[in-house]
Amino acid sequence: MIKVNSIIKNYCNDCHHETWHNVLFVKTIAGSSEEISWSTDYEVLQCAGCDRICFKTESSDSESYDIDERGNWIPIINAKNYPPTNEGLGEIENLYEVPIEINKIYTETVKSITDGCYTLAGIGLRATIEAICNHENIQGRDLNTRINKLVTNGFISKDDASKLHAIRFIGNDAAHEIKAPLNNQIIIALKIIQHLISTKYAMQEEINKYLELPITTYEDFKSLLNKKIAHGLIAGTFTLQSLMGKDKRRISNEDLNSFIQQYESEIQNGNITIIEDVTAQIQNTGVDTNSNNQRIYRKKT
Repeated sequence: MIKVNSIIKNYCNDCHHETWHNVLFVKTIAGSSEEISWSTDYEVLQCAGCDRICFKTESSDSESYDIDERGNWIPIINAKNYPPTNEGLGEIENLYEVPIEINKIYTETVKSITDGCYTLAGIGLRATIEAICNHENIQGRDLNTRINKLVTNGFISKDDASKLHAIRFIGNDAAHEIKAPLNNQIIIALKIIQHLISTKYAMQEEINKYLELPITTYEDFKSLLNKKIAHGLIAGTFTLQSLMGKDKRRISNEDLNSFIQQYESEIQNGNITIIEDVTAQIQNTGVDTNSNNQRIYRKKT
């Protein structure tokens, strides 16, 4: 029998693994009839790692036994945690970065899984895909079309689309046939959704901070150049090509030429004022420092 002030192992939803828990309170309710006896322990536990409080019940009866390898009869204990454990479900780090409409339906879906409501969870997983399509402004007459458009828009790969279609089938069966998916189906589908949300939304801040991603838009190109200039990463005179340095590999040759033309147009129009064109001044000195006929610039002081 579990006693107050003892410690037991229990899964912690905040630590995401089994930890030692202090037993703060125990109340045992037992009963019997002519043929069967039963008891239930009602426990209040506190994680020794993070101080999280949970409630747990452990029930057994005289008819529910197992036999160990030595032939001993071992009572089968039915244990339940409240709130239910999220063991094996994984988690999304930085969930706060995920757009609110996606975050909300995802969180509700995970709660349905931990509560054992698999039919609702199947519908929720499908709805999470719908929420992603809504956020990405992907239009279509049905989810099948919208998932395929996620591919044509470059948001996901064809392989990812196949996985999302499989989740769509689970959601359709749950919604239209009231058919609950199997536990393994739910866990795998949830992991697929978690991976998609993590890579597209929850990790974006860290990805942008630590990884050199390809630059495909003029706004990103402009932002990069402005930061280089503001931080004084190059001294004296320079061309935009030389200012890019190693970051040129992040841009296709076609885009690079187009972006440079747009940036130089903004300089000429007075929209960009942090550098000035000194090409004429350099040419008047008679010094040939620019054999590629690129414009020469200098940071304004």
